[in-house]
Amino acid sequence: MSLLLSTGAFASSLSAAGAPGMVLVSPTSITHSGTSATLGANGQVTFSAVTSLSLNGVFTADFDNYVLSVRDVGSGNLVIRGRLRTGGSDASGSDYTVQYLEANNTSVFGGRYTQSDFIIGATDSTVRSGDSVMIYGPNLAQPTATRVVNVGGNSSARITDAACTHSLSTAYDSFTIFMSSGNITGACAVYGIRS
Repeated sequence: MSLLLSTGAFASSLSAAGAPGMVLVSPTSITHSGTSATLGANGQVTFSAVTSLSLNGVFTADFDNYVLSVRDVGSGNLVIRGRLRTGGSDASGSDYTVQYLEANNTSVFGGRYTQSDFIIGATDSTVRSGDSVMIYGPNLAQPTATRVVNVGGNSSARITDAACTHSLSTAYDSFTIFMSSGNITGACAVYGIRS
């Protein structure tokens, strides 16, 4: 493709099927606990006061890597957690290793631990939070990795950066967002990355 093409021609060629970029992926179905969750025609999921939300059928052989984008407000200061999922069941064993850093007000701290879920983000009850989650190779029969950047309004501005590895060589087709306590309201969307 010539770089001398007009902006319109260049933009049109990039939007063609098969061009590199992020492609919105619509779940085949959703399940939730809490007040409500709705799968929109464009693939975005909106939810109100949910304690868990599963997006089924979003990971396929079409893409190796994915981005989950979430905006939310919580019923309190909450950690939003995630689990990989296949065949309608969450992978809930202690196979997730998480490393995180958080800057909040004037404090910076972090940690490392192994547990039965990974970090999606964090939220509070006064200001909307945003989460961007990279998910590497979930539908491949190999260990899966995630990388999260979260921004929130706690102490005026907070940032959390977290990485996770899931040690099982399993191909997953879905994932679950959940809270250990409380609930969240907001919207999320999944994008496949086409290279």
